[in-house]
Amino acid sequence: MTKSLGTIVALGVMLVFVWGCQPEKEQSVVLQQEGKPQIQHPDSEPKSQEAEPQEVESEQAEPEQAKPEEQEPQAIEVQEEEEEERQSEAEWEISTERPAFYDACERIFTTYVDEQGMVDYKTLRRKRAELITAVREFDKVHPAQKISWTRNEKVAFWINAHNIFTLKLIIDNYPIQPRWYLINYPDNSIMHIVGGRDKRYFKVMGLEYTLREIEREILMARFRDPKIFFALSYASMGGAFLRNEPYYPGKLDQQLDEQARKFLSSPRGFRIDKTKKIIFLSDIFNWYKPVFIEKYGSIKKFRAREPAVQAYLNFIVNYVSPDNVGYFESDNYVVRFQLYDWHLNEQP
Repeated sequence: MTKSLGTIVALGVMLVFVWGCQPEKEQSVVLQQEGKPQIQHPDSEPKSQEAEPQEVESEQAEPEQAKPEEQEPQAIEVQEEEEEERQSEAEWEISTERPAFYDACERIFTTYVDEQGMVDYKTLRRKRAELITAVREFDKVHPAQKISWTRNEKVAFWINAHNIFTLKLIIDNYPIQPRWYLINYPDNSIMHIVGGRDKRYFKVMGLEYTLREIEREILMARFRDPKIFFALSYASMGGAFLRNEPYYPGKLDQQLDEQARKFLSSPRGFRIDKTKKIIFLSDIFNWYKPVFIEKYGSIKKFRAREPAVQAYLNFIVNYVSPDNVGYFESDNYVVRFQLYDWHLNEQP
């Protein structure tokens, strides 16, 4: 009995021992299982943590980059459309206004040119800023504005431009220095400014023109009116009288008639020597021979004369006295051309 009781006690102690040790083994196993990922894969969790922020950043950056790409072109297009509308409106407003070059030219012509077309170059040179302003006004004219102009507006524009640019040419070279090899011209002649009429450029509406181009390629070639040639100044005593006011579209025909009449009433344009039976004409007529023949060569008067002289006489009879017209019709004379006077048209 005692032996059996001892066996039972021994078994009980063993069970208690086994039961007490079992949680420690399971706990160690659990701890080992929880520790394995930390030991075997130390980089797995940092990688996943680094990758996720990168994806978030990329998702946030993309909308920020997309916005300027989509919105900037639209904003630019809107701005361009608004700018075009403003420009078109400005052009429309400009086309209804009187160009500023008229006022600028008026200040120059009325202040520095007398009734005989003589110019106060000395004073004008000291106050050249006014002349520079007038010159610049021709470049400020918008080409779209000129398109809507009438014929008289265009003619007046180019005559005024030619005459203002001629003054600028003289002032830029005043006092004129004579060149020894140009002995056929007076010392103060515009002809001593080498290349003055065909190599000096003036800006008009963004383009560059010489005085000769304005005279020949525009006024002579496009408008074909001989009266225009008596409005152009060559800064000389032999040419047309420089008018002491601008040419205006509203009274252009009247102004051109006055210029032709004034020129032909002066010895520089026309005179008669009845003693020698000679009619003297300015050499300007020969400069523009084709235009005179085209305009006045078909009139059936003075047909005994050569075509050029016939055209000149048909033009002149409109601006001289009835007595002189009667002398023309007598046909008892010869026609000669005077040597052009290249002295500068300068006030004493």
